[in-house]
Amino acid sequence: MIEAKDLRIGNLITWNPQLLNPNVTLPPLQIEVFAILPRGVGYVFPNIENRVEPFEDDIAQIGERFKRLEELEPIALSIEILENEGFTQKGGLLGSKYFEKGDLQLKQTGNYFTSVSVTALHTHEFTLPIRHFHQLQNLYFALTGEELETKLHGQQS
Repeated sequence: MIEAKDLRIGNLITWNPQLLNPNVTLPPLQIEVFAILPRGVGYVFPNIENRVEPFEDDIAQIGERFKRLEELEPIALSIEILENEGFTQKGGLLGSKYFEKGDLQLKQTGNYFTSVSVTALHTHEFTLPIRHFHQLQNLYFALTGEELETKLHGQQS
């Protein structure tokens, strides 16, 4: 389960209806957070636009839906996701691996990543483990002031 305080609008997470009801046959689906409420989130399916009238002012209107926090789970961060998001793998001292995109580096530490922000003058290392994609989205925005342009949109987890 994800806590509402850990999310930002635009985060990608997974809606898994089987978390509340194991008898449900719907597969888990990737959703984008549209609104954050104390007990749930408003969401949209990424890259799907719903129009009320096909030619009404030519403005796309997004259909809103809401799900309880108990039905939501994070997308596990993996090497494949990092590479898909434009991070390149580099080798460090003593065979350590890290992934770099611009001035942001993520060091692989066991089964999670830790962030390392590199500037021209010095390096700041954060020891907060980054295990999920929404954490990477939040960190990237906090350090760069820009949204992480994701290529995960529309894929099912």
